[in-house]
Amino acid sequence: MKEKVDTELRSHIEEMAKMFEEMSFTPMQGRILSYLSCSGKSYKSFEEIVNFFQTSKSTVSNSLSYLISKKLVDYKTLTGKRKRYFFLTENFPYVLASQHLETIGHFKELSYKTLTFNNPDQKEMNNLLHGWIRFANLFEKYLRDALQDYESNNHANI
Repeated sequence: MKEKVDTELRSHIEEMAKMFEEMSFTPMQGRILSYLSCSGKSYKSFEEIVNFFQTSKSTVSNSLSYLISKKLVDYKTLTGKRKRYFFLTENFPYVLASQHLETIGHFKELSYKTLTFNNPDQKEMNNLLHGWIRFANLFEKYLRDALQDYESNNHANI
C-alpha cells in the first residue's frame, strides 16, 4: 500500500512540477516547490530533497538558491542541529503574483518601445500591439487590486 501512495505522490509532484514549469521555473525548481507543498510536513532538509529526487546536490542547491532569492522558499535551523530545513514562504502566492506584475510591466514597456520602431503606416501590427497593451493594462489593474486586497486582509510580512 505504501508503494502505491509513494507512486501516486511522485506522480502528483511531477504533475504539479509541470504546472510550475509553465510558470517559467526549471523542472527541478518546480519539483522542489511541489515536493515542499506535498511533503506532509512544513519543512524538509537538503538531504531529504536530494534523496527524494535522486539527483545531484549541485542541482538541488542551485534550484534552492534561486527559489530563496525569489522569496518563494526560505529555510531555518533547529536548535542544536546544523542542518538547514527548507519550506515554502507564507506569502508564496503573493510573491508569485507580484513577480507576474513585474513581468507585465516589462511586457508593456517593451510593447510601447516596439511601437516607436514601427512605421505608423503598419496599422495592422500597431493595432495588435495596442490591443496587447490594453489587455496588459486591464490584467495589471486586476492583479494590483487582488494584491492590495491580500495585503489588507492578511497583514502578513509582505
